[in-house]
Amino acid sequence: MTGTATYRDQQETQIAFRPMHPDDLPQAARLSKDLAWPHRQDDWSQMLDLGQGTVATTQDGTVIGTILWWKWGGQAACLGMIIVSPAWQGHGIGKQLMALARQALPGYTLYLNATSAGVPLYEKSGFRYTGVVEQHQGNVATAPLIPLPEGCRIRPAGVADLEALCAMDAAAKKMDRRSLIESLLSDARCIIIDSESGILGFSFCRKFGWGQAAGPVMATSENFALAMVAYWAGICAGQFLRVDMPQNDVIATALDEWGLLRVGTVVSMTTDRADSVPPLPGEATCFALCGQAFG
Repeated sequence: MTGTATYRDQQETQIAFRPMHPDDLPQAARLSKDLAWPHRQDDWSQMLDLGQGTVATTQDGTVIGTILWWKWGGQAACLGMIIVSPAWQGHGIGKQLMALARQALPGYTLYLNATSAGVPLYEKSGFRYTGVVEQHQGNVATAPLIPLPEGCRIRPAGVADLEALCAMDAAAKKMDRRSLIESLLSDARCIIIDSESGILGFSFCRKFGWGQAAGPVMATSENFALAMVAYWAGICAGQFLRVDMPQNDVIATALDEWGLLRVGTVVSMTTDRADSVPPLPGEATCFALCGQAFG
């Protein structure tokens, strides 16, 4: 469909809302492509495998809107991939998709990362601003070796590390993302910063979009986070690499120097009314997201 759907078009076309199925993924991938988002159908498939979703369709079955959500434990959930076809924007479809997702998540504290265009809708839906996530990407030009303190080393992660990874992720994100960590551990590469006192950081790198994506990056210090991102930059030298990170001037400056330039930002939002408490020195902190949808 080309052009913009009019109200008469909407009245003459019965719009239905139903659960998303794997058969919807080719059309969903086309919707994200229309917005110049990099998500491949494989990326959509992974996201649906880990969560649930709703689609808006026209009478002939054409998918014109999507929303996905992921329950991380029994109290927190992330929303993402909230898309309405450009031809059908302005008719309340996004509002209805959001309402259906919230009905499916009673009592949950919700989190999402919003484009500037989506912020007004989410504010009206009860979300509030909590921060900014910067999208850095590019073909890696250089990657220095970041020294670690004596007694610390970077090593590959294995199945035996699952419990420690889940514990650190939960401490940093304040939610139970065990299913995500298990999926990443089986499909992606993972490194750990290890020491005699235990794990001080971990990071994944996986195929995503136009190349590779580094994240999540969890660490007890900024230097450990930099060391792990530098490791992936070295592994991906000459390749396309993406990092989605909460604003951090030190890490952002380093990424720019390595050829991973800031190309955009999104706004982090939540329905939680409580003020967030900054992590204390030495506490697990999220320095890069698994992705803007997953958080």
